[in-house]
Amino acid sequence: MRLVAKKAGVSTSATYRHYNNKNDLKAEVLRKGFQFLNEGMKGFQTSDANFASYGAHYIRFGLEYPHIYDLMFGNIDIDMTLYPDLKAVSNASFDGLVEGVRAFIPNKSRKEILIKAHNVWASVHGIVGILRRSEWQGSETETTEWIKENIEDYLKMTTFS
Repeated sequence: MRLVAKKAGVSTSATYRHYNNKNDLKAEVLRKGFQFLNEGMKGFQTSDANFASYGAHYIRFGLEYPHIYDLMFGNIDIDMTLYPDLKAVSNASFDGLVEGVRAFIPNKSRKEILIKAHNVWASVHGIVGILRRSEWQGSETETTEWIKENIEDYLKMTTFS
C-alpha cells in the first residue's frame, strides 16, 4: 500500500482511510472497470451494428486502459466471495454479452447461445492481445492498423457471420 500511496502522491495513512488493504483497493478498481464496461452495453439494440459497437467498446477499453483490463481479466488473487457486489458486476458483463448474442440469434438453444457468447468473448480478448502486442513490439502492420481504425467492421466480418 505504501508504493500505491507514493505513486498516487498521497500518504499511506490516507490510503488506509479509504481501503483496509490492497485487495480492497484492487476490488474497487475491478468494480469501476466492470461498471465502465457495463455502461458501454446500455442502449445497444438488437442489430448487429449496435452489438458490434459494444464489442468495439470492449476492445477500446482494453487498448486504452491496459492495466485495469489486465487486472480485470488476468489471474486475480482476490477471493470474490468477500466482494459479492464485485462478483455481480463482473457476471453482469458476460451476462450482457449473452443477452446480446440471444438477440442476434434468437431461435438458437441456450447451449448454442452460450457457445457463441464464449466465442465472441474469446475473439474480443484475443484481438485486444494482438493489437496491444503489435503496438508494444513496434510490429504493427497494415492489417492491425486497419483493424484498430475499423473495429466495428472487423467484428461484423469475423464474429457476426
